[in-house]
Amino acid sequence: MQPSHEEPRSASTTPIATAAENSGEADKGEAGQRRHDEYDDRVIRAARDVFAEQGFAAPMSEVAKRAGVGVASVYRRYPSKHELVEQVRIAGFRLLLAEAEQARAEESDPWEALVRFMRRCLREGSGIGTVLPPMDPQHVYSDEFRGLQRRVPKAIEELVSAAQRAGELREDVDWPDILLLLKHLNPRLPATEQRRAELRSRYLGLVLEGLRPGGPELPGPPPDRAEWQALCDNRAIR
Repeated sequence: MQPSHEEPRSASTTPIATAAENSGEADKGEAGQRRHDEYDDRVIRAARDVFAEQGFAAPMSEVAKRAGVGVASVYRRYPSKHELVEQVRIAGFRLLLAEAEQARAEESDPWEALVRFMRRCLREGSGIGTVLPPMDPQHVYSDEFRGLQRRVPKAIEELVSAAQRAGELREDVDWPDILLLLKHLNPRLPATEQRRAELRSRYLGLVLEGLRPGGPELPGPPPDRAEWQALCDNRAIR
């Protein structure tokens, strides 16, 4: 019987090749997810700006144009305007939470944490406080949306309570006041975002002085959670 001249096959060849293939597939998957996320970010930013400037009647074609993508691709990703607006709101909730958490983590002074939070929320391009169309009562909002909607008040309440305990924020201010101030300070204006951001910063400076203790008593009670919810949903208050 002749000895075999076949080269012995390394036991590690197949696993190594498989690992390399899996790594390549993972890289492709990650790259695809990045492209997906970048696309969503562009469309959501564009939608936020277009609806803020032109109202909810603005066509989806204008959103697509602003984002630099095709109209058909926008409709494939977001079959209705209300689905797109939900994503705009989710992006705003995430940013509010991130700014609140970062302010608490990086500012030892409670007043400075609150000020930082408000300034960051109103900075150029943040989109927080942008006036959006009324929430559609027929639209079924996602669990993610509802979960973020519950988390935001708690995060702002912690900032407000800490500043009040430190004696640096007037006692008759509540967390809905802060969230509604972000809306009041970001009205729809016929100006560039750069100029609107300058005006937001200017008027926030005036507002911050009024939040300090020692001023005259504020008229009327602050909004409670139900009223704040109705106002944020753009629903009539009964």
